[in-house]
Amino acid sequence: MAEVVWSQELCVGIQQVDDEHQKLVLVLNQLDSAMCAGKGTRVMAEILAQLIIYTQEHFISEEELMAECGYPKMELHQAQHRQLVEKVLKFQTKFEIGGKRITKEMMEFLTYWLTNHILGDDMAFAAHYNGAPVGSINS
Repeated sequence: MAEVVWSQELCVGIQQVDDEHQKLVLVLNQLDSAMCAGKGTRVMAEILAQLIIYTQEHFISEEELMAECGYPKMELHQAQHRQLVEKVLKFQTKFEIGGKRITKEMMEFLTYWLTNHILGDDMAFAAHYNGAPVGSINS
């Protein structure tokens, strides 16, 4: 799988959120590199745990910003966050008991989810947060 390259296109225009997204991309790329290099399950389990913890921390941080600005789609956005965390925690459990490996499909799912969530839902939130019309961020 190709590494996710951070670009201006992924910037939502809220420095704290952009910094956190960059860290998520970094950890996701570390997990992908470990998978591609055939690293042991211990190493991959540590990186996966780091990704999950940081994702949860990021979601809390992002949701606090949503609450501060009265984002009208906050509940929907939170539901998307919860769904991802639940899915990845289930995957982590299967991985840790040895019943499943980190696969290319899982990495593609995580990459797809992260980039599409940033480009869609997070951009819409950022537009509201910054007081700009939806679609005007990064243009």
